[in-house]
Amino acid sequence: MVSSNCYRNYSTFGWVATLVGCTLWSYGYFMGGSPPLLDWPAFSPHWISDYLPNWQAEAGMLLCLVASIPIYYAQLKSGRQEN
Repeated sequence: MVSSNCYRNYSTFGWVATLVGCTLWSYGYFMGGSPPLLDWPAFSPHWISDYLPNWQAEAGMLLCLVASIPIYYAQLKSGRQEN
């Protein structure tokens, strides 16, 4: 059985990674210059491609999305232990 402290560490790691991803996305969004990894206008609406103008913004958004896994994993596991 994993302790509550371990879940707290997962959650803390997830929030820190989310903040780093948000910072990276903000940097990429406001400081343009490098090309994006994917050609967003080719297969997505224009409003999505506007939010992902370069690879820094793409990496930041990906980090924000992936960082939500440890946050909600901790909540899911702690909820199962209570039942």
